[in-house]
Amino acid sequence: MGNLRIQKVIYEGANYHYESPLFDENLILIEGDNGTGKSTFCNLIYFGLGGRVSEFIRREEEKHKEITEDKDNRVELYIKINDENYKLTRYIDDTDITVSSILEACNIETKETILLSDNDTHPLIFQIHRTHEVGHIFSDWILSKLKISVVELYQGHRNFKINLNDLMRLIYHDQQPDPRGVYKKLDNQVNFMNDSELLRKAIFELLVGKTFSEYYDSLSKTKNLEKEKNIAAGLLKEYSRIVEELSGSSEPLNISFLQASLQEKENQLERLHKARNEFKKNREPKGSSIDYALIDIKNLITEKQLSLSNFNQGLISVIGEKQKLNLVKENILREISQIVKIIHSHDQLNLFSADTCPYCLGKVERPTGHCVCGSEIKEEQYQRFFYTSKEYKEIYKAKIKTTQTIETAILDCEQELNSIQLSIKQLDAEIPLLMRKIEERVDNLDTPLDLDTINDIDDGILDTRQDIEKIRQQIEAESKNVRLQNDYDRKREDHENSKILTNALEAKSKIDIQDKVGKLSSIYNKLMTESLPDCRTARISMEDYLPIVGSGEYREASSGVSKRLMYYLALMNLSLSQDDVAFPRFLIIDTPETAGVEIENLKRCLAKIGELNNYGIDYQVILTTGLKKYPDEFIKYRKIYLPDKQHRLLIKK
Repeated sequence: MGNLRIQKVIYEGANYHYESPLFDENLILIEGDNGTGKSTFCNLIYFGLGGRVSEFIRREEEKHKEITEDKDNRVELYIKINDENYKLTRYIDDTDITVSSILEACNIETKETILLSDNDTHPLIFQIHRTHEVGHIFSDWILSKLKISVVELYQGHRNFKINLNDLMRLIYHDQQPDPRGVYKKLDNQVNFMNDSELLRKAIFELLVGKTFSEYYDSLSKTKNLEKEKNIAAGLLKEYSRIVEELSGSSEPLNISFLQASLQEKENQLERLHKARNEFKKNREPKGSSIDYALIDIKNLITEKQLSLSNFNQGLISVIGEKQKLNLVKENILREISQIVKIIHSHDQLNLFSADTCPYCLGKVERPTGHCVCGSEIKEEQYQRFFYTSKEYKEIYKAKIKTTQTIETAILDCEQELNSIQLSIKQLDAEIPLLMRKIEERVDNLDTPLDLDTINDIDDGILDTRQDIEKIRQQIEAESKNVRLQNDYDRKREDHENSKILTNALEAKSKIDIQDKVGKLSSIYNKLMTESLPDCRTARISMEDYLPIVGSGEYREASSGVSKRLMYYLALMNLSLSQDDVAFPRFLIIDTPETAGVEIENLKRCLAKIGELNNYGIDYQVILTTGLKKYPDEFIKYRKIYLPDKQHRLLIKK
């Protein structure tokens, strides 16, 4: 299954910055005093993965002052999913994430390049939030890489797609005020489905169950097929009513009888035409008369020839416009390629800014409203020659949007070309026919007609044509009715088959989840009894998948730390022991001692993390703790040390 790993974390702003070392161990320890930035570090990772961190939002009452008052600030995560490396970039206050496979990262001590990958693909920009206009978001991209299905849940008439942020509720062990809760608290409550039992159980089942992804995919497909079946039934009912109105009967004829009736009417029409032609051959010449129909045909030919000329001119014009659009598109694609290189170079080297000396490229302490040389300038005019990383990204997005607009215009040109060419083809076919009509009428120009007889024949022809047209409408309506009936029957059958498959997958999934919950219970019981001296038994409930310690009675808050922490570690153990578990072998554990757990109990709990190495499989646990609040043997895993408030995570430039 999928495996997620954080390799490097960078925060970059106008006033503050931070760059982590390379994370090349399974266990990453961040040790620090209170208020030095341990939780900020975890939140930077969560934010970079698309999470909502309220203290990073400028309009919130409780906010991270250094981050919310910083400018042009962003989080960069260097991640590894299975064997593929990516760089994720998200700006503070932005609702999109840029995914790049062009990676360069340096060892912060030696300044040597330690991560390098360049497959020359353009960065991808994904929205974080799902809307009616944006169907494919960042969560969908990363879940597909982790081989976790993007499933849709239905509750009543509402539906809800599970995102990475939902799954992170069992991956990110944050500092909850109430440790008795197991799932991470919601980023924000949008509707009742966000924290429903249905959603929480689905999160667990997707992370643990082998076939639950297939089951939820099948369930979503069944719901969609049911919706399509109901729509098809409504269309069929409405169209059947139209067919009845056309036929004037509640039991209209089928297509075979309608086609026989049509053939009979067409034969009748053919006999009338023959009678008309025979009458014209046998009539007596009585002098000459003006044929006004001949004049009308000539005028019609003139109009069609003029239209043909206009269409040919339009064809030349549209072809020229399409060529120009293709040229503009090629130029913009070249500009996009250049901008990608500029963004990459700017992020890595940060060569130029409004406070850079153009000679030595050093930073200048420039007073507002003055140039680096000291002359007074207008700040808005001065700034326009320099771009921040965020502004470069906006330029890139604008160019991509322009390319999409041009592609739409090119498509419109192609459609217009097809329409013009079709019109020209029709005119080329119609004009010769009209010319032949003129020749025929000229041959009989001087022969008047017996109007009464010819009118009777023409009336018969008209009535027969009307009958034919009505029958054709009935055939078309009945044919469509048959197609709608077949479509409904097919969708009903598809829905029934999907229901059968969904029920089978549900039964299979229940067997699988029972097996997994049983194994998880054994792991959880072992972790709890070995870490809490007064815990005799612990298990996972089959009803809601939540942990039950002993008989389930209330226990003090400090034991709740073990209860929640061991639950997360049990999930990690299960994923390392079972190949068919989708849990991404990745945990963030932020300062678990905040609920007042005794230090010895805490160390026993944390020691269980070290035992994960016994599986011999790659994983990653990012653990933040207070000073000396971890097992002594963990000192070798310490990557970041923040001993006091003089050594905060974010460094002022």
